Amino acid sequence: MIVDSYNVNDIPKNNNGNVDIALLPPDASERGNDAFKAVKNGYFLAGWYSERIEQTDGEGNVTYTYSGKWDFEKNSLEIDPNKNYSSSTALLTLYAAWVPLFNIEFYDITSNQLLETFTYDPTSAESIKIPQWNEKSGAIDMYDFPEKSGYTYKTAYYDAAKQNELSGESVVHPGKVDLTTGTAVDPTLKIYVDWTEGEWYRITTAEQFIKNFNANGCYEILEDLDFDGKIWPTASMYGNFSGTINGNGHVFKNISVTQTQNSKTNAGLFGQLTENALIKDLTFENTCFTIQAGTRVPANYGLFAGTVSANATVENVKIVGGALQIDSSCYFGVTDYSIGLVCGSGNDQCIADPEITCTVVGDNPERISVSVDGNKVTLEFKE
Repeated sequence: MIVDSYNVNDIPKNNNGNVDIALLPPDASERGNDAFKAVKNGYFLAGWYSERIEQTDGEGNVTYTYSGKWDFEKNSLEIDPNKNYSSSTALLTLYAAWVPLFNIEFYDITSNQLLETFTYDPTSAESIKIPQWNEKSGAIDMYDFPEKSGYTYKTAYYDAAKQNELSGESVVHPGKVDLTTGTAVDPTLKIYVDWTEGEWYRITTAEQFIKNFNANGCYEILEDLDFDGKIWPTASMYGNFSGTINGNGHVFKNISVTQTQNSKTNAGLFGQLTENALIKDLTFENTCFTIQAGTRVPANYGLFAGTVSANATVENVKIVGGALQIDSSCYFGVTDYSIGLVCGSGNDQCIADPEITCTVVGDNPERISVSVDGNKVTLEFKE
């Protein structure tokens, strides 16, 4: 509560012989250190009113409506200076009209489950941004929309029947504040979100692919990608890929990777393609995989992948100008290893007619003899 006191004898009279007192709002700078902004957790201030009407429903819940909204710039308190006033009786009481913050409820359109509630003050914001693909990062910016693990935002609707789709760049909340009564109208907006399975990225540069790569990622390739001078993701070279790469007929070119880890069980452009992996409509051009280190564990090496699981899906994938290189310095501490042009283990027929050469490189190429039978590569080390 704020109490303002005035000496009416110090204030000029108006034409009616009364005194007009211009009231200061609580946050007026003229109040100095006593100024403050009225705040109530979970609510926003609709304004100050001279009348408050209390209402109680059948369950005993109390709500308020208001009247006589006070305009601190235009309204003034008019009093008769000849009357006697008691300090115990307020000349005017102003009530803060607190209205609950507006909500946007996000629902999963498939399950109709509430995902998240976004709450905001409509006096400071009227809209939120609709998710958009970020051309620079290749990822989707969700802004204030919720995320769903393992899925990517597809679109959203104002209704569960998918009849009224969101459009444009932002959503404007339809809720309003009835300033006459200090109450909210349509304070809750429901939005139904539709999803695409997988964590998708739209890729236009090699840098985007490298930065966003993860073992479960899904990638829509929109341009030919040149990896010349770029470091191919280590998580791809040694990891178990179970995501999706939709090449859309584009090319990955100038990829160069080197196997340097003795303890890795699978290595290639992809360590292992799991049974859930999907790579399609993509050409690998001028790609080189070099085995520099050997292995001290049973391992599988191949230009395309160390292992291609039987149920992995590889459709319309080509290798043009591929090179599998065996560095003469490599050392294999065991004999239980497998090297292949396409893959060391698994479905070596996943790529039709691959163009891959296999050679020995390094300072002592005569140290290793290489023979190739179909996909299988056999090494003979000479002392």
